[in-house]
Amino acid sequence: MKHRVNVAIIGAGFAGSILASILAKSGCSVALIDATEHPRFAIGESSTPLADMILRRLAKLYQLPHLEALSTWGSWQDRFPYLACGRKRGFSYYQHFRNQVFSERNFGRHSLLVAASANDSVADTHWYRQDVDEFLYREAINRGVVGLLGHTVHEIESEPTGRSIIRCATPQEQVSVTSDWLIDASGSAAVSARLLGQQELTETLRTRTHTAFAHYRNLGSWSEQLRELRQDTQRDPFDSDDAAQHHLLDDGWVWMLRFNNGITSMGRTEVLGDNSKPITHDFTEYPSLARMMATASIAAPAQGIRSTGRLQHLVSPVISQRHLLLPSAAMTLDPLHSTGIAHALGGVDRVSSILLTESEHEQQAAIQQYETSFFEESYLLDHLVSTAYSVMHDFERFTTACMIYFAGAICCEERLQQGQNPTHLWNADDPTFVDFADQACVRLLEPNGDYEEMISEGLAPWNTAGLMDRKVANRYAYTATK
Repeated sequence: MKHRVNVAIIGAGFAGSILASILAKSGCSVALIDATEHPRFAIGESSTPLADMILRRLAKLYQLPHLEALSTWGSWQDRFPYLACGRKRGFSYYQHFRNQVFSERNFGRHSLLVAASANDSVADTHWYRQDVDEFLYREAINRGVVGLLGHTVHEIESEPTGRSIIRCATPQEQVSVTSDWLIDASGSAAVSARLLGQQELTETLRTRTHTAFAHYRNLGSWSEQLRELRQDTQRDPFDSDDAAQHHLLDDGWVWMLRFNNGITSMGRTEVLGDNSKPITHDFTEYPSLARMMATASIAAPAQGIRSTGRLQHLVSPVISQRHLLLPSAAMTLDPLHSTGIAHALGGVDRVSSILLTESEHEQQAAIQQYETSFFEESYLLDHLVSTAYSVMHDFERFTTACMIYFAGAICCEERLQQGQNPTHLWNADDPTFVDFADQACVRLLEPNGDYEEMISEGLAPWNTAGLMDRKVANRYAYTATK
């Protein structure tokens, strides 16, 4: 079989399928290629206000109302109640110690809650990717996209004209797709980069982590356990279970994302060292977590807990002038700050604009800007995330590291809210902010350094949310965009 299209997209996850819908709606012929079928297991992911704003921008720009409906908990439940997702009011963090039940004598000493919305209606969501990815793929197919699921790409040939020939196959057939543009949306598989031997830049990243994750049924409620332990939850801006929940351990952290179908995405992430052992979900040494796990059973994947080697992966998002990678294929960083959906959607926004630009000169300038933005965003996130891991054992330093990230994210959200379309996410296009963030990270790593005053004062120009306010005891209810 042979296909001739304007754009071939490798990877039928949410980013590839959204891009395919945008291009098809704009009059392009598109083929969407993926080695697997839908539905399929995928790691749980957590949306953010920034991701939701980009989703709404894409919906309005390309008249795709289903995307806007997915941008808040309330609209999602009104329009697509059959698609599983989780209610996310913000981020919650709890520090645990070995062989000790969780407790706080001083409110906020070992916990942090950062709100991302004012109420349930406009809350963010956890994406149950098995449902969401298939839904978005079907939407693309309904708009005329050629779907090639179950087709493994085994060769990519570049013609002198710039066109690509993608050869893929199922056990039953060989397929050839000739396209003017090739976009890799295959996530951490980075299919085209690996096939073409694209230079690996992973060692330039500071973050070195690995993880083990699965979906569970009947995982115990952390909020109920806090109430039973008589911990003060009256001043919390939201229920701690309605969050991207982080449990900090001596050697890493655990995430819990609760969906409305009875399933919870859970993973354990640790710094990867030369003598690191495989990660388990045995929490015997952490009694409060062990209690939550007592009733839990694995729902997916069928093979049991999925483990990784080093999570990080980095290549350039530009292979040639007509062969681009979405950020989700060019980089895998870490789940700590829930940046994956926003980074992927930001790439969809930029790449769709590039492909639909008629002027070749403007197109080339936009490609160069895309590459620059990608690397500057990636290295800012990497510095913030790696620093947070380095100080994770010290809760006060860890919360301060998080404040730098939240300030950059909120600034970017406010700029979008004002009608701007920044070239970078997370304020990475502000060199003064990036320089401050770098200096703050260095100060946080000084074991005996006085970091609080320097960071609090330095953060002031971007701190519109009242972060680092000791009076609120690590409970931040402000939201910039909702």
